[in-house]
Amino acid sequence: MLSEELLKVIACPKCKGELVYCPKRNELRCYRCKLAYRIEDDIPILLVEEAKPLNEDEPCE
Repeated sequence: MLSEELLKVIACPKCKGELVYCPKRNELRCYRCKLAYRIEDDIPILLVEEAKPLNEDEPCE
């Protein structure tokens, strides 16, 4: 689980926009870029080349 402090300051590396934390999918989502960044061992992998295209049909719960 990511800390609230980290979630307040973290931004999308591509557009510098807001990231939304999806705990059940263990990822951070940028709806502006339509990218999902995975989280491994509580560390966000914020590399654009490692991000996957966001499937907006999958709910962020």
